Amino acid sequence: MKSVAEWDDSELANLVANYQRQGKVNDAYYLELLSEQARRKGAGLNFDKTFRAVLKAARDRRFLSYKQLADESGVEWVKVRYAMNKHLDDLLEFAHGKGWPLASAIVVNQQNLADGSLEASSLKGFCDAARRLGYAVTDEAVFLREQQERVFDWAAGSEET
Repeated sequence: MKSVAEWDDSELANLVANYQRQGKVNDAYYLELLSEQARRKGAGLNFDKTFRAVLKAARDRRFLSYKQLADESGVEWVKVRYAMNKHLDDLLEFAHGKGWPLASAIVVNQQNLADGSLEASSLKGFCDAARRLGYAVTDEAVFLREQQERVFDWAAGSEET
């Protein structure tokens, strides 16, 4: 099979969609494809840097803002704010494929860093993404809190770097 970097954007999107349709979201090659797609479509947001920032914040049991993630990738928030949702959606799918908790649960608006709450539209987006991955979500606020705790607990025992 070709290296993921050898596929053009449309081929890459088609392969990602095929893996998703077949339910092969835990396949190592699929995760490479997803990571490559995120790199190309992230408007400068770096998937690896985002993951490392989330992992570090989770180990410290603290929340992280969207702007802080942009800063980690060395890009201006105003230039990536519209790409951030897709970037975090890809992170959710990547984490799910690896068997990890929903890592982006701890990423919140700047004004919500103290309590970890999400604005209504962000909460809906997070929960919709979780539902697409097969999670049962009834009470969205409770689901978010449960996922945040899962991320914190996972990071504390994670050997990922």
